[in-house]
Amino acid sequence: MIICGVLVTLIFAAHAPALRATFVWDDTALVLRDPLIRSWRLIPEGFQRFLFVDATPSNFYRPVQRLSYTLEYWAFAFRPAPYHLTNILLHAATAIALFIFALAFLRLYQVDERKSLGVAAVASLAWALHPLHSGVVDYVAGRADSLAALFGFTALYFTVRALDRESAWKFYAVTGFALLASALSKESGLIFSALAITLILLRKNWKGIVPIGVAIAFVLTIYVTLRNQVLPVDVPRLSPPAPALVRPIIAARALAEYAGLLIAPANLHMDRDVENHPWGFNPVSLTTGAWRELETLAGLIVFGVLLWWAGRAHKREPAIFALLLCAGISYLPVCGLFSFNANIAEHWVYVPLAFILLAVALQVALIVRTRTTFFSAMTLAALWIAFLGVRTFYRVQDWQDPRTFFTRTIAAGGDSARMLINLGGLELSGGHLEQAEMFLQRALAKNPEQPFALLNLAAVAMKRNDLPTAQCFLERAQRNPLSLAQAEEMLALMQQKEKGQIDLSRLHMASRKDPPSWSIMRRYLAALSITGQTKKAVAELQTLLKTEWYRAESWQLLSEYLTRLGQADEATKALAQARAFDVHLNNH
Repeated sequence: MIICGVLVTLIFAAHAPALRATFVWDDTALVLRDPLIRSWRLIPEGFQRFLFVDATPSNFYRPVQRLSYTLEYWAFAFRPAPYHLTNILLHAATAIALFIFALAFLRLYQVDERKSLGVAAVASLAWALHPLHSGVVDYVAGRADSLAALFGFTALYFTVRALDRESAWKFYAVTGFALLASALSKESGLIFSALAITLILLRKNWKGIVPIGVAIAFVLTIYVTLRNQVLPVDVPRLSPPAPALVRPIIAARALAEYAGLLIAPANLHMDRDVENHPWGFNPVSLTTGAWRELETLAGLIVFGVLLWWAGRAHKREPAIFALLLCAGISYLPVCGLFSFNANIAEHWVYVPLAFILLAVALQVALIVRTRTTFFSAMTLAALWIAFLGVRTFYRVQDWQDPRTFFTRTIAAGGDSARMLINLGGLELSGGHLEQAEMFLQRALAKNPEQPFALLNLAAVAMKRNDLPTAQCFLERAQRNPLSLAQAEEMLALMQQKEKGQIDLSRLHMASRKDPPSWSIMRRYLAALSITGQTKKAVAELQTLLKTEWYRAESWQLLSEYLTRLGQADEATKALAQARAFDVHLNNH
């Protein structure tokens, strides 16, 4: 209990600045713009949709994450502090789950009780305070990792408990439900099923194969059934995936970068990248390429050391071998061999890092034999953990607000095209056109046909009344399906600015692109209303609500238009429907 209390206290101390932060980056899409979190009535629908309803489409199936936002919205509306508090609480709970699992695991492998307590405490503290987890704890949208890990470590704890009992069906039943909750929190939660099987096989507990098999069959059946109910979406890619022959190189670099960040977490930022990019033969790109080759070599060395360590442990220290094997299994999906929306991300090692730290702590504990070396090891561990806590405290402050986040991310080396576009868009919304153009041109230099850079540069030109330049940017943006709808919308606005006439047909066409855009549809409806076509706006809304019936804002808008048309009864019904789908509608 004391160690759990210390864990919670230190986690809150390290992440306290997050309670003063606002919503950043994807937080706005998952909290501020997701219509499915506005009412408990929409919880079933939330299980039938991928994340990012009103943003760039994704195939992320994480209904438990959305459910957590639904509960917070019901209790706190859009106040950011409670959302950040929930993230800290989830991370603290996960750290406790890891600690309890570690104790049970070490007891299973008959590690000395006092030594087990020290190993579990040191590893859990180092893991809980490591700044690599900032993107999970301090970023509201990042909580899927802590949710999945919380349920996953709980499942592993009950798996371990089942291994030292004759009749353990109830433990495997709890394991099954925990594994399902982990998988529904984030796709990577499915890896805990593989970890549970691994622990059973390593202990050669053949009696446990049947119950764990039943539990995992239950998990997969429910998960696949729920996910198959979701309508498929076309997930856009801004750049092609790396060729298969290049991926082992990416994996080696990623391993080297993770190893460096684990030991000395400096220059932490989102949007990391270990690929080479053809940005021209200049001193900067050539130097970067040379460092990347050295990183490849370093990654191979790290991989070789880990293989040697695992081979040595397999013969002498089965507990360490089991931990290293679990680390490898949990790391495999994100190692860089497979194509995702990035090739490396700090928060991807949230689970593998736990097993690595447990293995390191246990190895040190087995090596240390004298009192002098014990105190030396504990002193070094305490100093490193203190450093991690302080580093985390300062890292948290990067998430203070969107400007701070984008500026510090770029300054720390995360100057990817999308980060530059985000900061450029922020400058554009603030009316700082020169700064906006500078960041957007830098983004375009990295990716010459980046659609969102083109759209924002067109917006800059329009604000300067440079319509020919805006036209050129928009014509280029029209070539990309991802930006076609917004390009059409901006062309309609440009015509309005140039001729004083709204191009309703273009706006209508833009709103109907696949996937349909609610923000463009809203602009089109407003244009219809302004031009005296309120009846047509009502007809458009009613058509939309046949498929997007869950959108409270649409029902509220329908109520307003019906009121203008003098249809009071229908307007009242529409407003009641809006309130049913948004518990805080009257407070907006």
